[in-house]
Amino acid sequence: MARTSASRPSSSRIESVGAEELARDAAWWRIYEQSFASPSREPAEVILKSLREGVGLAFRACDAAGTTIALATTHLLKQPPAVFLVYLAVDEHDRGRGLGRRVLEHAWSASAARVREALGMIWEVDAAPAPGVEPSPEYRRRIGFYERCGAVLLSAGYRQPPVDGSSVVPLQLMFRPTPGAPPPDVETVRGMIRAMYEEKYHAMNGIPADVLSSLLERSRP
Repeated sequence: MARTSASRPSSSRIESVGAEELARDAAWWRIYEQSFASPSREPAEVILKSLREGVGLAFRACDAAGTTIALATTHLLKQPPAVFLVYLAVDEHDRGRGLGRRVLEHAWSASAARVREALGMIWEVDAAPAPGVEPSPEYRRRIGFYERCGAVLLSAGYRQPPVDGSSVVPLQLMFRPTPGAPPPDVETVRGMIRAMYEEKYHAMNGIPADVLSSLLERSRP
């Protein structure tokens, strides 16, 4: 689930990383584990599998010493064509100076180049607070960051499939269209959710099709 918004000076280097090198990058995995709660954190092997099969991409930002300080992963959706931003995070010591947006933009550009006529980029964010409950500062910060990046919240109900093997997590979706493209209609949004479930969560995470079909039925606006 894409979460964090921030980071370090513009001198930080951002690059794509392959499966074997990623597997050895201890700092990348430390940021990953610290940034995402266990119900939304999929096994490392799922991420590495998506890279090996060419359906996912991983990115990292490195400081002057070559240490990873931010990360992102994407999944390349085919039908309809779109970029699914799966994870985005910045090390807690490097937040607040713009690196999060730079990593997001790099992940979009590199991923969109691999998706023919991509509609845009879609990702998961924390569920909205219950009616009458004041949003937390962290929630406002995250949503505000993505809105400043040009994204909007989608109205479709959404639940993240059980990537930890047991927990279905109520979330929301945000979407940023390809520059010049119109916002997606209801059926297009539903198609993107179906693609996320089938192409990512079923094909890569191995979540049963009947579980995903049930969740899809609950995703109607």
